[in-house]
Amino acid sequence: MIFQLDSDVLITTSRKPSQKTRRFSQFLKHYFNFKYINRGKSSFNKVVTQTRQEDVSKLIVITETKGNPSSINVYDIEKSSEEPLYSIYINCSLPSNNSKINTKSNDIYVINKAKSLSEFNKFFMQIKPSEKIKTNCVICRDYDKDDYVASVNFIDKNGDDTKFKIYISGFKINE
Repeated sequence: MIFQLDSDVLITTSRKPSQKTRRFSQFLKHYFNFKYINRGKSSFNKVVTQTRQEDVSKLIVITETKGNPSSINVYDIEKSSEEPLYSIYINCSLPSNNSKINTKSNDIYVINKAKSLSEFNKFFMQIKPSEKIKTNCVICRDYDKDDYVASVNFIDKNGDDTKFKIYISGFKINE
């Protein structure tokens, strides 16, 4: 399944994030052209208020455990901000160098080849591209090693792997 993402999203971190969590959040911000709030000590309610002022419908909060990004929580601000729409429990691999991210943010597609993540298909707008997508895409694949169910790779506008990778250990969908 191939989906196109909504860029009407604001991203932030949990309070007082580690450098690794900030770096991962900044990568997502630049890759998808999301808006970003530097959270610092702000309460969640203050972040929700800022999100509404930015006129965006989705809020992503990257939380951490022991200084490492550990979950991606997506809130639908228009419906309710008390409980995330869904939470994805992750571990991520970041490249050692700080290379430039080369994407065309308006044309990024999610290619979900992971049967383990098929429940997420309902949250995105499915498309049928006229040609095969090899650039500007996020590829999700099943991954059954080390207690992970899926892996996610980010491909840039040149068709090169960005070296940022997410390993998904589980998820929770709140309906």
